[in-house]
Amino acid sequence: MKKKAILVYVLFFLLNSMLIAQNTKQTNTPLPNGYRSIHLGMTLENTKEALKQDSFFGYRGERDVSLLPSDNKSLIETIGNSWLDYSWFQFYNEKLYTITLNFNPEKIDYYSLFTTLCEKYDNPNSLSPDKTIWENENIRLVLEHPCSIKYIDLIVFNSLLEKNIVDKSAIEILRENVLDSF
Repeated sequence: MKKKAILVYVLFFLLNSMLIAQNTKQTNTPLPNGYRSIHLGMTLENTKEALKQDSFFGYRGERDVSLLPSDNKSLIETIGNSWLDYSWFQFYNEKLYTITLNFNPEKIDYYSLFTTLCEKYDNPNSLSPDKTIWENENIRLVLEHPCSIKYIDLIVFNSLLEKNIVDKSAIEILRENVLDSF
């Protein structure tokens, strides 16, 4: 009798574990490449049109577009509705590579966003007191305090980092040459 009880318990435990694993697989989805109708990789013009169509972002047209000081980069900044304080859309070579959304912390809190993202996209790759990161080979999704979400195209971002490292190396070499000339 005792053996049967143990066997039933083990079978129950195994079935329960399999069901939990199956449910977890069904609820986890791939990382998103954007929010609402705005997606990484969109052109500057397509992003402007999508922002005009969605009042959530509060896009008012050309006056919200500003150029960044470096070549081939531009930025759209919008003031959102009551749920969204601000949003920024960064472009490189006319393609959207970073989306930053600052939500109103009085309307939606960090913990609610965190639990929703964990339920939908599984456990994060990185967790710290100031930010949580979900990542795959193409996309990084970052949740930051107090209540911001960033979508980053890692291929473009990493290529920009590499260019920056190359530029720094050239500057360091020039600096050493100047110092050596004394």
